[in-house]
Order: sequence, then C-alpha cells, then structure tokens
Amino acid sequence: MAKQFMSKSAADEKVSTPRPAARRIVSAPPLPEWLNRDWLWGMALVLAVILTYIPVWWAGFVWDDEGFIVRNPCIVGPLGLKEIWTTSAADICPLTLTTVWVEHALWGLNPLPYHLVNVLLHAACAVLLWRVLLSLQVPGSGAWLGAALWALHPVQVESVAWITEIKNTQSGLFFLLSILFFVKWLRAKDSNSEGETSNGWNYGLTLFFAALAMASKSSTVILPVILCLCVWWMEGKWQWRNLAGMAPIILMSIATGFVSVWTQKQRLLRALYPQEAQPWLERPVVAGDAVWFYLGKLIWPNR
Repeated sequence: MAKQFMSKSAADEKVSTPRPAARRIVSAPPLPEWLNRDWLWGMALVLAVILTYIPVWWAGFVWDDEGFIVRNPCIVGPLGLKEIWTTSAADICPLTLTTVWVEHALWGLNPLPYHLVNVLLHAACAVLLWRVLLSLQVPGSGAWLGAALWALHPVQVESVAWITEIKNTQSGLFFLLSILFFVKWLRAKDSNSEGETSNGWNYGLTLFFAALAMASKSSTVILPVILCLCVWWMEGKWQWRNLAGMAPIILMSIATGFVSVWTQKQRLLRALYPQEAQPWLERPVVAGDAVWFYLGKLIWPNR
C-alpha cells in the first residue's frame, strides 16, 4: 500500500512538473539613432582628410608659394584690395587673392594656418561632393565612397599641400555649392514641392555661388556644361528649353573668360612669363597634354 502510494505521488509530481520554457531567439539590438545620422558620415570624411594631410603641417612654403604670398605686392606690399579687383593683378582669381590678403592680415607669414585653411576647404568640398551625389540620386554608400575616393586620391595633394592652389579648394567649394542648389531648384521646379519664393532662393544661391566660384578661379567657367550634364542625368534627356534657366550663368562664364584673357595678356606684356606666349597651333597640344596627364594620374598616381 505504501509502495503504491509513493508510486502515485511520484507520478503526480512528474505530471505537475512544469516544462522548461522555449528558448527565445534574441536578435541584435538596432543601431543607435545617432549612428544613422548623416552628420556622422560627413565627420568621417572630414576626419579622413585631416589625418591624411597631417604632413603638410610641417611643409612650409613650397614651389611658388613665396611668390604668391611673401613677394606679392598685393598681399604684403604697397598694393592691396583695390588693385586686386581693379587691375591686372587680379589675374584669374581676385576673390582667392582677397582671401589670402585676409589671411595675411590675420596671421602674417606663418605658413601653418594657410595650410590648415586649405585642408579644411578640401574637407568641406568632400562633404559637399557627397551631398551633390546624393541629390543626383546616387545610392548612399556609392555617393559616400565616391566622395571619399575623390578626397583622398593622391592626385589631390597638388591642390591641398600647395598653398597657392587655394584657388582650387576655394573655387571648388563654391562650384559644388552652386551645383547643389541648382539640383535642388530643378527638383523643386519639376515637382512643385516648394513655394515659388523658397525655390527662388535656390536659384538665387545657384547664381551667387557660381559668381564666387568664377571669381575664385576662372577655370570654373565650365560650370554651365556641368549643370547641363546634371539636367540630362536627372531627366534622362536634354531639352533646349533648359538653357533659359542657365542663361545668366552662361553670360557670367563669358564675362569671366574675357576678364581672364585680359589679365593674362597683361602679364605677358610685362614679360613675366615670356615662355607662355605660345603660337596658336601649340596651345591645343599643351591643353591635350594636360588632359591626358591628369587622366593617367587618376588611374595610376605614381610619382
């Protein structure tokens, strides 16, 4: 009897024992919101550029930096802003010379701040290029990688480590800003997603930054061609009516070209660079050599 009772109790205990709970599959927690923000990727571009160009902190003045700054009468001599904007001293970059004039007023002939400004301008251009590519609907990772490749490619060292080439970094900043606002204007115009006043600001800023780019370096007169390519990329076709929106920029480019030619002729008349007075037939050869040189360095940046 006792044995039967014990057996029954054991059976009841076995039945009443709860089954172990099913094992839960714990998924990885989502990334923090701050990791998904664009500013983080932008800061990564800026940091990459700064770290890459740390060696320029000890570069000093290189190549013709001394002629561009130390021995430039518009920067350290008797001339100044008036001559930069009203005489042939403007050369192809009056706004850039104005920037250097301001820099000299702030920190004199210490080369380090000049280099740091150039590096920061280049970093800002990298971030802007990334945003431009995104606005053109290039996939996010591709846009960021494209901007990073452009920013860190060895061929950029000439523009960033050479103080004189602030002409490139400064004009590039305004060049990209002009493209960015043009794309915003074009998208809003097609979708009517913004009010006329708001979109008018986009167009106005396009013209404003185009003017600053051309005043920083006259080679940015190519901007209308780039904007036409943006239209073709976005719409998948070209319509001649699009030229109406670019007419002011085209006129700006023509005027900048004439001013640039005039300042260059004045330099040649002063015989500062007589070797640059090349016959007309030689000029296309020189231009072609420059194109192939940089294409080659993009593919294989050796020496």
